[in-house]
Order: sequence, then structure tokens, then C-alpha cells
Amino acid sequence: MSVRSSGIRLRYGLVALPFCAVLLPMPFLYVAPFRILGVPIALFWLFACLPLTTLCLALAASCAPAEADR
Repeated sequence: MSVRSSGIRLRYGLVALPFCAVLLPMPFLYVAPFRILGVPIALFWLFACLPLTTLCLALAASCAPAEADR
């Protein structure tokens, strides 16, 4: 595996992580009967995923500064 190929896989993985973190647990969190500070757990989870999404996209963008110059 070349260095370029592993960099592309890393970026795709970083972009896919928040996507999976939001969509995959939703069916289970939607039916959860408990709340955190009066907020349904699904809504709390979505707000908790916002910093994760920002961090993953920033890391994915910083992985490829050389390709942006082409």
C-alpha cells in the first residue's frame, strides 16, 4: 500500500466516523426511555457528536494540504 493510498483511506475514515456515529446508534437511542438533564438521550447524543464532526473534518482537511495546491 502506498503512502498516498493510506492517506486517502485515512481521510475517508475520518469523514465516515461522524456519519456512523450519528446514524448507527439512532434506532437504539430513539427508543431509550431515560433522559439526561431532561433532554432525550437521542438529542443529547446528536449535540455531543457536533464537536466530533468538527474535529474529524479538520483532521481530514489537514491530512492533504499538498493535494490542494495542485
